[in-house]
Amino acid sequence: SKYAQLRRDLLANYDRGSYPWEYAWNSSETEKREGVPVELGINFHKVYSVDVTNSAADLVVWVRQRWIDPRLSWDPESYDGVDKTWFWIGGGGGAAGEMSEIWTPDLELWNLEESLSKSLVDTHAQVTSDGEVFWSRPGHIKPVCKFDGLDEFPFDRLECTMEI
Repeated sequence: SKYAQLRRDLLANYDRGSYPWEYAWNSSETEKREGVPVELGINFHKVYSVDVTNSAADLVVWVRQRWIDPRLSWDPESYDGVDKTWFWIGGGGGAAGEMSEIWTPDLELWNLEESLSKSLVDTHAQVTSDGEVFWSRPGHIKPVCKFDGLDEFPFDRLECTMEI
């Protein structure tokens, strides 16, 4: 099928463990080369639990990431108008994503109780013909928090800063 051929062609010489250097090398200002911009969004659905004694929280979320990988771009006309496809990302992505088909940014919660690779679900990422990757996955974020405001109990307002 046209979808299978597209996937075969894109993955033929693709190294999922290799950073997409083409993005940085093709930038217009060589002195200001930066990494691949990654758009990150967290949609909070529910506060599952707050453990003030252990300074931890458990939040039910959707984590969404978007980036460009030029190695995954193609001409839709060469594939009967197919302008998007999907690739599996397993093992949490990043350097630990040995079950993944494509490269993913290595993002982690610094103040973690549990790694994002263990607390978020493995899913497919959508890739469009311009190389844009959109990866959305549900799960839990479990940060260790320094809760401020406890001295004002029961009128406190707890805050937990998450560092990614």
